[in-house]
Amino acid sequence: MTVSSDVGKEEPSYFNLHDDAFQISPYPIYEQLRLKPICKVMPEDMWVVSRYADVKKILSNPVAFSSRALNLLYDSDWLSEECRNPRLIASQDPPQHGQYRGVVNRAFINSAIEYLIPLMKSTAEKLAVKFESSDTVNFMEEFAYPYIGTVITNIVGVGDKQKLADFREWVALEEGVSLSKPSDEYIEAFERATLRQSTYFLQAAQQRRIKPQADLITHLVNAQVNGEKLKDKELCSILSLLVAAGFVTTIQMLNHGIMVFSQRPDLVAELKEFPELIPQFIEELLRFRPTTISTVRLATKPVEIDGVTIPKGDLVLVLLASAGRDPEKFDDPNTFKLHRRGVKQHMSFGHGIHTCVGAPLARLELKIAFEVLLKKFTSFDCPPDENLKWLDSVFLRGVRELPVNFSKV
Repeated sequence: MTVSSDVGKEEPSYFNLHDDAFQISPYPIYEQLRLKPICKVMPEDMWVVSRYADVKKILSNPVAFSSRALNLLYDSDWLSEECRNPRLIASQDPPQHGQYRGVVNRAFINSAIEYLIPLMKSTAEKLAVKFESSDTVNFMEEFAYPYIGTVITNIVGVGDKQKLADFREWVALEEGVSLSKPSDEYIEAFERATLRQSTYFLQAAQQRRIKPQADLITHLVNAQVNGEKLKDKELCSILSLLVAAGFVTTIQMLNHGIMVFSQRPDLVAELKEFPELIPQFIEELLRFRPTTISTVRLATKPVEIDGVTIPKGDLVLVLLASAGRDPEKFDDPNTFKLHRRGVKQHMSFGHGIHTCVGAPLARLELKIAFEVLLKKFTSFDCPPDENLKWLDSVFLRGVRELPVNFSKV
């Protein structure tokens, strides 16, 4: 795969996000892209920006670059009307965004999620015990999914085994979401899963109206926007966003952490000796190999970036993962440095008004899981990136399974 770096050419360069080499390791391609940061993506034919400064500029300007672009994923005309579910907060611009974001923000501050810590610890410890007597295990299936699934379904009030299995199916469909119209089989499965999840959300909401609890869904049932409680469609939209983002991204970040442990046993040794460094490890992990590699925006007017004018109405793919490897921002960006200064300036949770509302929860989930695993095991061995099966996604970088050998000496 090649990307032109001839700045003088008027025609934009193109690159293919669905190329196998990109899925396995996008970072060499990001390096090429940053040489000429305004390019086009095939086959979607949309603009892509890759430098840290440009990514920050776009995410900081919701007036010129609208988040309504995300509605192409969940409010598309290929979905039936009852299954169209625009993701409130994520796809909203000011002033509506602030009104709805405030409702959810209060539910995700650190003090509001501390009640989940005992559940996280007990779940992680119970799952990890099984690995002591096992050879190779599928870490994603045996730990990441049930751990995150237990937490998320508890938050939204639908925590039983059957519903967790249904959410598992829905998450697999979410991993395949794209800007292009999918197959008829995918649409049918996506609509069926969407209707089922909405039923679960509304049943849980009704239960909380009768018997309130100290959880997120009770908070949302009682929340008001402009003096009115959330409508059923709005409630389902917010819960869909929280579940989809909470499941997919954090599960894959756990996978990425194990991959780094496998490649860097020196980090395992240091973190076992100094577990207080685990939050720092998580931040560098988010910069170094994030799950959410991009987001999309819609140009609301002609905007010039790096000498190229993006026309009104065009889509812009914002490469968050490339920004995290930009040498203009981060020194020696292709090296994982546990003690890196300024690492929290990464934009793997987004930036500006659309910074991920669930970031405190994700950080807490990752921290507790890594604490449990590092306390119990001395080494983690999994295949190299090129031998794993990767998702074919414009927005996510993750694997379909992760075989791991755990050692306890």
